[in-house]
Amino acid sequence: MKDLLLLLVFLPGLLISQITLEEIDLFKSSTDPEHISIVRSGTDLCNDYFKKNNTESFSKKFKNIFTCKFSKKRNRFYIYMLSVEKKEDMPLKEFCNSFLSQWPTVYDHMDKKLNFQRKEYLQGFFIENLFNKKVVNFSQNFKNDQNLIKNQIDNYILQNRFNFTNDNVKNNEIIENEIAKINRVYKKIISNSESNLDKVIKNQLSKIVRYKIFINDVTKFKSYSCNWKPENGFSPYIKLEKFSEFENI
Repeated sequence: MKDLLLLLVFLPGLLISQITLEEIDLFKSSTDPEHISIVRSGTDLCNDYFKKNNTESFSKKFKNIFTCKFSKKRNRFYIYMLSVEKKEDMPLKEFCNSFLSQWPTVYDHMDKKLNFQRKEYLQGFFIENLFNKKVVNFSQNFKNDQNLIKNQIDNYILQNRFNFTNDNVKNNEIIENEIAKINRVYKKIISNSESNLDKVIKNQLSKIVRYKIFINDVTKFKSYSCNWKPENGFSPYIKLEKFSEFENI
């Protein structure tokens, strides 16, 4: 990570804004075999978020959930939903806007006034804030946070128990290293500090995230998509869609 930080420090601001997440992953994977892929982590944890939230109350109304997918071809991160049936008595834009509003956390991302909000489903991209490939949410209550740290370390030991050997000295070194890792994450999060890497990731996400809902108009035998860009207003861009186009991105 130090090599990457040096790169980010010495590159001009304009060039930093042009570095893609894939390029960061490529650079880090060549210098650090233990590097966590930003793109893979962000995609996996985004999908985990929506799968978990599918058990909540809104899933009783809607059978579909959002899916997260990175397009290498287009350098886009899509958060999309398939096969939504359009109501006949409502204009398409109005229908899409009304439908998306059922997910306030997603819907609010279109409002520029709410750009300060933390989007939980995008936190997997910020790999410096992860422990054991998971987003850890600290409460800033010291006692609760220390219990959370202990639980995270216990979970790490349980999940990696078969990787430990009879060498207790080496085992203790591994555990101490993980304790140091989670304490660094803890201090970073509770201090609300933002690293150079965080800034680059945040900048890239503002450029590449797109929301997309596929609509089936059964009366016209056509499929459309409603498309939104974060902080760009609630009115969607409508496109006549071919599913094959999207599957091959």
